[in-house]
Amino acid sequence: MTVLPKPIYQDLIAQRFGKARDSYFAAARLQQQVALDALAFLPTSNQGHLLDLGCGPGWLHPRFSDYCQRLTAVDLSLNMLEKAAELALADNYLQADAASLPLADSSIDTVFSSLMLQWCRKPSQVIAEIQRILTKQGQLVISTLVQGSLDELRQAFATLDDASHVNAFLPAELLIAQCQQLTGINWQFKQLNYPLYYDDVISLARELKALGANQVVGNKRLGLTGKNYWQQLGHAYEQHRTALGLKASYQVLFIYGQKHEQ
Repeated sequence: MTVLPKPIYQDLIAQRFGKARDSYFAAARLQQQVALDALAFLPTSNQGHLLDLGCGPGWLHPRFSDYCQRLTAVDLSLNMLEKAAELALADNYLQADAASLPLADSSIDTVFSSLMLQWCRKPSQVIAEIQRILTKQGQLVISTLVQGSLDELRQAFATLDDASHVNAFLPAELLIAQCQQLTGINWQFKQLNYPLYYDDVISLARELKALGANQVVGNKRLGLTGKNYWQQLGHAYEQHRTALGLKASYQVLFIYGQKHEQ
């Protein structure tokens, strides 16, 4: 396993998700559904070298045998990487920043990255890195949360104060434009909405915490305390209750394509 030093911002992200290494899988309803849908964009093949970029605890690794001959797992969090390594299904485990991968040009046949890009400070750099390491005719599949995700929660918080409690996700149009600035890849895009339902706002908050996604980096108010505050938040969220429970919407952009000769 290769470990590299990280800047402060990346270190905070790694620590947050690292704390969720043991609780992540059980809470990852959205992550599992989106990752399986993302796999549908890849042709099955037991050839080539696949990079799982942002591998998390590695729960998807048993499925990759249908898509590659060799597997490299990368994550920013050493704890997540160690959890994935317990399965011993990848040929290499590498702790690295997705925007600066210690991999050679044209060395990877397939890049798979599910719900990782939204945590990157400069997604355009990550996309450029993916293009750099892909072989000619190489395939890529990326899924990421975009603007509109968790809007119900954002609206509920807005009734209480002006603080930013929910991550600001980039507009899909901006990410699409950043991809299209990079020539050499036959870009394709698809956006889907994934609704999840909860008994109450506390259940939603607990799931986000179990995933390591419960804090906004840079927000001075990193934790919420006070029974009255949560009661007010729950009351504000009630307008989004359906027969299935409180609705939380996630907007997911799938970015996929194939590298071609320029």
